[in-house]
Amino acid sequence: MTTSGRPPAAARRQRNPRGQGGQLRQELITAARQLLASAGAESELSIRGVARAAGVHPQAFYLHFDNLDALLYEVYAAEFSELTTALQQAAAGAEPGAAALRAMCQEYARFALSQPARYRLLMTVRGQHHAGWRPDQLPGAPALRLLREALAAARPGRHHFPASPQQSRGQSPDQAVVLLWATLHGLVTLRVSRPSFPWPPIEQLVDQAVDTSLNSLAGPQAPELDHRRPEAR
Repeated sequence: MTTSGRPPAAARRQRNPRGQGGQLRQELITAARQLLASAGAESELSIRGVARAAGVHPQAFYLHFDNLDALLYEVYAAEFSELTTALQQAAAGAEPGAAALRAMCQEYARFALSQPARYRLLMTVRGQHHAGWRPDQLPGAPALRLLREALAAARPGRHHFPASPQQSRGQSPDQAVVLLWATLHGLVTLRVSRPSFPWPPIEQLVDQAVDTSLNSLAGPQAPELDHRRPEAR
């Protein structure tokens, strides 16, 4: 039995060799990712808890991060970078515009359904307001920009709108991409949380979500368009 009050030697973290302090930074990020993956909200995370999970004293935390917000940003940046890379790779194999948008949306669904724990961390752990995080610098902003750019490039009749804004009721790409993202999120999270429901194939639902988004950009004067690949019609 240990009487000193210190954790057993196997539980104590070995000090990094000189010049390898970056390893501790990564270990803190990894510990936070693991803790958040099973948390219900960001507010459940604490500096003390992250330090304990990484096997270091809380004071070591401040050698690498000013506060918990700074660590959270790095956690989400690391997670979202993998999603962003997956979307970029999907778009690279498709023609620009509607085909690239469709490929990215299908990849988004595949990513979410094949990695439910990771997707839960990104999208369903309840967040909080981060005063220092600018909207255009949020960790998920690059992924959303990819979808927005593809949506804008595929905008039906984008050069044929009436001159008066009042005459055109079509959504802007900024509005449409938020609605598309919310639709994709709903499709994958409901599929996970309600597996007994007789869901249609996810690929069909994603295609329909993309078509709806593209048609919403066309405005009331454009005909209803089917933007799917010919073989998918």
